[in-house]
Amino acid sequence: IEGSETKELLLNDVYAETIPYQWNGLNEKLGGIRLGELNLICAGSGTGKSQVCREIAYDLVKNKHKVGYIALEESVKRSVRGIVSVGLNKLMHIPEVKKNIPEEEILKEWNKIKDYICFYDHWGSASSDDLLNKIRYMVKGLDCKVIFLDHISIVISGLAEGDERRLIDNTMTQLRQLVEELNIAMFVVSHLKRPEGRGHEEGTHTSLSHLRGSASLGQLSDAVIGFERNQQSETEANVLSCRILKNRFSGDCGIATTLIYNKETGRLAEGNFDE
Repeated sequence: IEGSETKELLLNDVYAETIPYQWNGLNEKLGGIRLGELNLICAGSGTGKSQVCREIAYDLVKNKHKVGYIALEESVKRSVRGIVSVGLNKLMHIPEVKKNIPEEEILKEWNKIKDYICFYDHWGSASSDDLLNKIRYMVKGLDCKVIFLDHISIVISGLAEGDERRLIDNTMTQLRQLVEELNIAMFVVSHLKRPEGRGHEEGTHTSLSHLRGSASLGQLSDAVIGFERNQQSETEANVLSCRILKNRFSGDCGIATTLIYNKETGRLAEGNFDE
């Protein structure tokens, strides 16, 4: 394309659908969730990545945006209970809690989400091609606009033996192409490798260099969101810091917000821990 032929590209805007996050700090940094973009969520083991995904997914579903939810570390039963728990503000996957919640209250919340979410019935690892086909069906056949994949390491573990870095490169490239082909938003969860010295479970800052397996995890993502929590702290174990590690939209990186975990309700709420 000759430069002289790019006038329309320069002047005419193409509308990109944007959906706001429920947390103001993420909106200020990232400008919302945009279709056609791939977002990577990373954190140390046990930090709360899956709960972050449930919170974002529930907020989308509540606002009638259809979501495809692929959680490879848990059953569909655990996934649907986790999403409904967000609406209930109660940890219904815990038997002692569930038995004290009236069934009509559970079904009331389920009725709010059932038409706006679909799950991938699986157990453990899944082949890359099968996963891509399921995502394509969720979008084309079931009209999902946002896909959650928790997490990419299990996808890789289900593939034939080979170089981990190359497998991640290939899978991330396929996911990137799928996001653009289908014009969807995708959230992919990634584990981190252990840094030298203090581990992530003790609150070490996340970094792009900590992404486990391949640099393509960060390179092919539009945004990389790291979550940090000192699980060993006596006073701040429930404080989750959200750090933007990459931001292709505006380049604005750094701490976006602080989320406070409520052990009674299981919810993450935006707040300033210093107040």
